Amino acid sequence: MKNVNAPRDYTEFLSATLSFLAVNLLWIFFALWLLYGIVPVLLLAIVMNHMINRLETRLLVAERQVNRRL
Repeated sequence: MKNVNAPRDYTEFLSATLSFLAVNLLWIFFALWLLYGIVPVLLLAIVMNHMINRLETRLLVAERQVNRRL
């Protein structure tokens, strides 16, 4: 019988999700490139990079606040 409370290994899910995201971004960028040219693709990439950096900063601040409480 499977132990429901056992900790799970999510690395397989993470790698599958990241590869799925990469494949989808590839065809979306390619479709945008075909329809509108390289400039919108580069702008979208810059915006996505900026949003990822903001998310990383926000997560680091939240982690720091949690560590202070402990």
